[in-house]
Amino acid sequence: DRIVFTKQAEPVLPVKDVTSDMPTIAKKGSVLVKEMRQKRDENKSRERFWEVAGSKMGNIIGEKKKPEEEKEEDQGDDGDVDYKADSRFADHMKEKQVAQSEFAKTKTLQEQRRFLPVYDQRDEMMHIIRENNIAVIVGETGSGKTTQLTQYMHEEGYTTFGMVGCTQPRRVAAMSVAKRVSEEMEVELGKQVGYAIRFEDCTSEETVIKYMTDGVLLRETLREPDLDSYSCIIMDEAHERSLN
Repeated sequence: DRIVFTKQAEPVLPVKDVTSDMPTIAKKGSVLVKEMRQKRDENKSRERFWEVAGSKMGNIIGEKKKPEEEKEEDQGDDGDVDYKADSRFADHMKEKQVAQSEFAKTKTLQEQRRFLPVYDQRDEMMHIIRENNIAVIVGETGSGKTTQLTQYMHEEGYTTFGMVGCTQPRRVAAMSVAKRVSEEMEVELGKQVGYAIRFEDCTSEETVIKYMTDGVLLRETLREPDLDSYSCIIMDEAHERSLN
């Protein structure tokens, strides 16, 4: 028997007038999309009809499948299909960015690092960080705080005791900054430099610099209250949101 948990017999329609133009067109759907789908299905059927590879006749004459046909679905190490492969940001961020400005075209990444304003304050910042458990660093936008401070701490040897974590207010910022730092350090994204956002963890056992959102760090505190795996935590863009 069907159990009904509501006294309302009919569903609530969000549309007030179901006979108006917009609901009517929405029900019918797009004619152009329908035609495109029909043509796509016809082309697929035609190609499969004439395709010999993979059939008994194709095996007899030695016809092999094309590489793109063999890899229709991404499979994991255990042979199971990985349905999240297409939605991972890390796979789309592996390509290196092409320099756009004249400055970026004429300078290497290491030379560009030395031109940042934060480079002149490196020794003083490292001295303050060594002498204090908590330090507040204020700088102009674009001075290099987000990308350089984690690298400075790695170069000073802080990563021998644990990872250097840096929180970001947005997921896009965590991904883009991690990609930039990996390019400056000339390492693969996800190895020594990685990021962790909701539904995606692009890190490994080799990771020493980790960019993440506040929610990811909060989740890690539930598993590891003392955060012993980190030697330092950088709360970037602290003025943009409340940190408890």
